[in-house]
Amino acid sequence: MTTSRHAVLRAALTGFGLGAAWGVLARAWMRMVSTEPEFSWSGSIAIVLVAAVFGTGVGVATAARRQRGRRRWLRLAILPGMVMFLGQGLPLLPALVVAGPLVGRRSRLAKAVAALAVVGPGVLFWWTERLDEVHMLSTPWHVRVGFLGGMPLISAALAWAGHLAWGPLPRPTAETEPETEPVSEPVSDSVGGFAGPRPQEAAQGLQS
Repeated sequence: MTTSRHAVLRAALTGFGLGAAWGVLARAWMRMVSTEPEFSWSGSIAIVLVAAVFGTGVGVATAARRQRGRRRWLRLAILPGMVMFLGQGLPLLPALVVAGPLVGRRSRLAKAVAALAVVGPGVLFWWTERLDEVHMLSTPWHVRVGFLGGMPLISAALAWAGHLAWGPLPRPTAETEPETEPVSEPVSDSVGGFAGPRPQEAAQGLQS
């Protein structure tokens, strides 16, 4: 019981740190793709905190999936952080809910859909924002690079988070399976009963 609690706590702390780091990168990306960037400490801190809450939920949900019993309801811990995708964060949602469960699957169709969910929104934004229709000039290079390169990168991180929370669980290997001691079968005698230990084992017991 204590081990499972420690596992959930470690996952929560790891998710908090990774979520906060993702929030910092996302805030830098937002500034990169803006033609009129604005900065405020309150807005930036809010973005990082919401991302940290989301990362914490992903960590807890991931740890809960690997456990049995009543703690499995902790898989819902990811839901509070989903407020991050309201409003302007909505274009990033397909990477989480579509690509995430498909990451790691061997089907070519699944891989294609996952790649489209990660890269597609960035390409679409680049296509619609590549030209300034007011001045009939190309948008700044950093905006185009932000949509074509930056957006798929932060979307890939969300796809990985979705894979941890909803993707297929890894199959247990020989290293993760608990070891069991071999049980010696009793030796039956010719009459049909059980004769107890072998003669060699009985002799060793007398000598000891």
